[in-house]
Amino acid sequence: MNELPLLQPSWLLPGHLLGDMPNPSAAEPIQTSTDIVLGDPGEPADVPTLLIAVSDDSGSVTTPGGSDPLSNRYNEMAAAFTTVARRGSRRELGAVLHFDSPCSGDVAPVPLRRWNLPKLRQGLTVPRDGAGSSELLPSLRRAVTLAQERSRYQATLVVLSDFFLLDSDVDQALAELAAFPGDVHAVVLGNHLVSGRFDDRITVTHIGQADPPGAVGRALFASLVQHRTGSRALTDEPPS
Repeated sequence: MNELPLLQPSWLLPGHLLGDMPNPSAAEPIQTSTDIVLGDPGEPADVPTLLIAVSDDSGSVTTPGGSDPLSNRYNEMAAAFTTVARRGSRRELGAVLHFDSPCSGDVAPVPLRRWNLPKLRQGLTVPRDGAGSSELLPSLRRAVTLAQERSRYQATLVVLSDFFLLDSDVDQALAELAAFPGDVHAVVLGNHLVSGRFDDRITVTHIGQADPPGAVGRALFASLVQHRTGSRALTDEPPS
């Protein structure tokens, strides 16, 4: 468990993979590299699955001094989706939401297949129309609706945030997170929130300053493959 200072760009992805520095205020869909070592995606699950990734684009994450000022998490998330989609099936769905939901960066559930990767990548960037919200509940409630509309799917929600939440009632927001109709994985960027604040039903992965490149991608990949046959996700530390 890392209780360390905030992420810096070089710890998420080596500079030679990044290309030009992204501009969060005018972000383009990212180009991904799969050089990150994630593990073996195995084969499609025996049951239909739905993974919803929710991303925090607030200033405490994206600005200089934030936990991910260059949005490198999106490169790593794209690598995780790409690795699974190369062996994906129509019964495995992926979606992307943002704290600013509804926004242009939201991607409705699509089958995790190669030809849908461009759609998913459209959501793997800071939304042009995003206001940098620090409130979890709007995107969380949208994720709940997506899961309820697809009740025959095994749903997993992955929230990538520093959890410096500004919801009017943070305890209520975290309670609703724990009540999501499926598995919940909180990927905590930085050291703002300790694991003890989360309900025991939530898997928590902390990503801090000392974590190696690919830590965000491996966290998302672990949730993407948890139901897949013969899969093996590499981890930097066991989640709490």
